[in-house]
Amino acid sequence: MLTSLVERVSGARGAVFCDHEGEAVEVVIRDAALSEYEMKVVGAQLAAVWLDLTASAQEHGAGALIELRLGCSAGTLLCRSLPEGYYVVLLVGIGIPGAPAAFALRSATADIATEL
Repeated sequence: MLTSLVERVSGARGAVFCDHEGEAVEVVIRDAALSEYEMKVVGAQLAAVWLDLTASAQEHGAGALIELRLGCSAGTLLCRSLPEGYYVVLLVGIGIPGAPAAFALRSATADIATEL
């Protein structure tokens, strides 16, 4: 499913499926300039941010995080939550519209959630 997501999204550089501790479960790379290690690090580093933001949002009445979008100098990071603390991070290249990628990520995570 992760491979299908990366193939479907125009400009996708890679994706990582992580557990609640930020450990990579699966990694898919499309951009040859991006290593598997780099994608795993992105996924792991987002775990701390994701957990802190989720705790804060819940404490202040907003509920759990569902989606996060971060603009970076080399593209956009999109993160979407899954049951049991899992999440998927999709990296798309610079200048690629985020909305179509976010819709594709939403669809993919719905499919992945049914398999968990």
